[in-house]
Amino acid sequence: MKTSMKWAVTLAVMAAMLFMVMPPTAFAAEKVIDLQVTGKTVALDRNGAEYVRLIVNESRKIQGVEYEVGIPAMAFGTSAETAKTIEVGQNLKAIVNEREFNGRQSYTILKLL
Repeated sequence: MKTSMKWAVTLAVMAAMLFMVMPPTAFAAEKVIDLQVTGKTVALDRNGAEYVRLIVNESRKIQGVEYEVGIPAMAFGTSAETAKTIEVGQNLKAIVNEREFNGRQSYTILKLL
Protein backbone atom coordinates (compact mmCIF):
# COMPACT_ATOMS: atom_id res chain seq x y z
CA MET A 1 0.00 0.00 0.00
CA LYS A 2 1.28 3.44 -0.86
CA THR A 3 2.17 5.88 1.92
CA SER A 4 -0.53 8.37 0.93
CA MET A 5 -3.13 5.60 0.98
CA LYS A 6 -1.98 4.51 4.46
CA TRP A 7 -2.38 8.08 5.72
CA ALA A 8 -5.87 8.35 4.23
CA VAL A 9 -6.96 5.09 5.86
CA THR A 10 -5.41 6.14 9.19
CA LEU A 11 -7.20 9.50 9.12
CA ALA A 12 -10.51 7.86 8.23
CA VAL A 13 -10.19 5.40 11.12
CA MET A 14 -9.25 8.20 13.54
CA ALA A 15 -12.23 10.32 12.43
CA ALA A 16 -14.60 7.36 12.84
CA MET A 17 -13.27 6.70 16.35
CA LEU A 18 -13.65 10.36 17.28
CA PHE A 19 -17.29 10.45 16.18
CA MET A 20 -18.04 7.27 18.14
CA VAL A 21 -16.58 8.73 21.34
CA MET A 22 -18.16 12.19 21.11
CA PRO A 23 -21.91 12.20 21.85
CA PRO A 24 -24.11 14.49 19.78
CA THR A 25 -24.47 17.89 21.46
CA ALA A 26 -27.53 19.33 19.75
CA PHE A 27 -31.03 17.92 19.34
CA ALA A 28 -33.95 19.54 17.59
CA ALA A 29 -37.68 18.87 17.80
CA GLU A 30 -40.75 20.95 16.96
CA LYS A 31 -43.49 21.53 19.52
CA VAL A 32 -46.23 23.98 20.50
CA ILE A 33 -45.68 26.11 23.60
CA ASP A 34 -48.01 28.39 25.56
CA LEU A 35 -45.82 29.94 28.26
CA GLN A 36 -45.65 33.26 30.11
CA VAL A 37 -43.02 35.75 28.95
CA THR A 38 -40.79 36.98 31.81
CA GLY A 39 -38.20 38.90 29.80
CA LYS A 40 -37.80 40.55 26.40
CA THR A 41 -34.80 41.88 24.48
CA VAL A 42 -34.70 43.34 20.96
CA ALA A 43 -31.22 43.42 19.43
CA LEU A 44 -29.33 43.40 16.14
CA ASP A 45 -27.55 40.34 14.79
CA ARG A 46 -24.13 40.52 13.14
CA ASN A 47 -25.78 41.36 9.80
CA GLY A 48 -27.70 44.29 11.27
CA ALA A 49 -31.09 42.54 11.25
CA GLU A 50 -33.31 42.76 14.32
CA TYR A 51 -34.13 39.70 16.38
CA VAL A 52 -36.18 39.25 19.55
CA ARG A 53 -35.20 37.14 22.55
CA LEU A 54 -38.10 36.30 24.82
CA ILE A 55 -37.53 34.47 28.11
CA VAL A 56 -40.34 32.06 29.01
CA ASN A 57 -40.72 30.14 32.25
CA GLU A 58 -41.29 26.41 32.11
CA SER A 59 -42.16 24.25 35.14
CA ARG A 60 -40.07 21.17 35.83
CA LYS A 61 -39.98 18.49 38.48
CA ILE A 62 -37.00 16.47 39.69
CA GLN A 63 -37.28 13.97 42.53
CA GLY A 64 -40.49 15.56 43.75
CA VAL A 65 -39.11 19.11 43.71
CA GLU A 66 -40.96 21.50 41.40
CA TYR A 67 -39.19 24.56 40.03
CA GLU A 68 -39.31 26.99 37.12
CA VAL A 69 -36.56 27.57 34.60
CA GLY A 70 -36.21 30.48 32.17
CA ILE A 71 -35.76 29.38 28.57
CA PRO A 72 -34.82 31.76 25.72
CA ALA A 73 -37.18 31.80 22.74
CA MET A 74 -35.57 33.49 19.73
CA ALA A 75 -37.51 35.13 16.89
CA PHE A 76 -35.81 36.01 13.60
CA GLY A 77 -36.99 37.56 10.32
CA THR A 78 -40.74 38.04 9.96
CA SER A 79 -41.35 36.33 13.31
CA ALA A 80 -39.28 39.05 14.99
CA GLU A 81 -41.66 41.77 13.82
CA THR A 82 -44.62 40.02 15.43
CA ALA A 83 -42.64 39.01 18.53
CA LYS A 84 -41.79 42.69 19.19
CA THR A 85 -45.47 43.28 20.01
CA ILE A 86 -45.47 40.69 22.83
CA GLU A 87 -45.01 42.26 26.25
CA VAL A 88 -43.63 40.83 29.49
CA GLY A 89 -46.46 39.11 31.37
CA GLN A 90 -48.27 37.95 28.22
CA ASN A 91 -48.27 34.34 27.09
CA LEU A 92 -46.19 33.24 24.12
CA LYS A 93 -48.13 30.72 22.06
CA ALA A 94 -45.98 29.48 19.21
CA ILE A 95 -44.64 26.57 17.22
CA VAL A 96 -40.98 26.33 18.15
CA ASN A 97 -37.93 24.30 17.31
CA GLU A 98 -36.59 22.99 20.61
CA ARG A 99 -32.83 22.60 20.95
CA GLU A 100 -30.47 21.50 23.66
CA PHE A 101 -26.78 22.35 23.72
CA ASN A 102 -24.50 21.45 26.61
CA GLY A 103 -27.53 20.75 28.79
CA ARG A 104 -29.16 24.13 28.13
CA GLN A 105 -32.51 24.25 26.36
CA SER A 106 -33.62 26.97 23.93
CA TYR A 107 -36.39 27.59 21.42
CA THR A 108 -36.37 29.09 17.93
CA ILE A 109 -39.78 30.48 17.09
CA LEU A 110 -41.05 29.12 13.78
CA LYS A 111 -44.60 30.54 13.87
CA LEU A 112 -46.48 32.65 16.38
CA LEU A 113 -50.04 31.48 17.04
